[in-house]
Amino acid sequence: MSDKIYQIVTDQIIKQLEQVDNGDYTQPWFCVGHSPVNLRGTAYRGINHLLLAHSGYQSNIWGTYKQWKDNECQVKKGEHSQIVVLWKFFDEADENGNGTGKTAAVMTRYYKVFNSQQVEGEYARNAEQKFKEKLLDHDPIAEAQSFVDGYMATEHLPLRNSDRAYYSAGIAEHIAMPELGQFHSPAHYYSVFAHEITHSTGNKNRLERDLSGKFGSKKYAFEELVAELGSAMICGSLGLEQKPREDHAQYIKGWLTRLRSDNKFIIQAASKAQKAADYALESAALENQPLAIVAAGE
Repeated sequence: MSDKIYQIVTDQIIKQLEQVDNGDYTQPWFCVGHSPVNLRGTAYRGINHLLLAHSGYQSNIWGTYKQWKDNECQVKKGEHSQIVVLWKFFDEADENGNGTGKTAAVMTRYYKVFNSQQVEGEYARNAEQKFKEKLLDHDPIAEAQSFVDGYMATEHLPLRNSDRAYYSAGIAEHIAMPELGQFHSPAHYYSVFAHEITHSTGNKNRLERDLSGKFGSKKYAFEELVAELGSAMICGSLGLEQKPREDHAQYIKGWLTRLRSDNKFIIQAASKAQKAADYALESAALENQPLAIVAAGE
């Protein structure tokens, strides 16, 4: 992989940092409601959100066996349900029947629910279609899609649909992304995906960067700088952009203001970003030989 691309991208970003306004940054995707919902459209909260959001289904629509049946849908044979919990709180009252502000009792019940992808029936398909109609009609970019598919396969990283983009290094390691159709353009989608992939290269089983920084801390700012530089380098290597998009610079500058006390940070971050980009592109190439041919020609 030629260092020339990385140097060009880094130099252009540094130049742009001096020109952009921090307040100009806007999120390059819109939310469509990927949070799990019941058949009435009410979002699950708390532990129920966690239980259903990590179930692995592409659909966010859930219902009990009876609810699906009442809508002329049939749960497929052999499908397993997920549990959701309902808490009902009963307020304490004084001798006059007035509330004291204290809880007298808590009733807990659980329900078994099935995802729309686990059932057959027109109602389920219509519910899924209404969700899909919110999405923009983008075509994938072949080179970029080959990269993300190759990397995710080689690193055994699950992809989860979400209205947020993030990398989770926990026990159930995964990358969460809004769908392609939620982004203003395909280039935005692959740029954000590359950002999260760059984060994932810092895992202890890969390049082992320090990912322990809390939001707003110097460590966090540094890792965000690495991820955005890495994303720009990956996009440049894939031929997505002749130069970094302005929102790259806007995003980075928001974090760079926290790093002004050490002028070596941008150089250190660029070095780690280069290693991350190299790792990600080489990992993707292990799964997808055509991508390896493209990278070798740089």
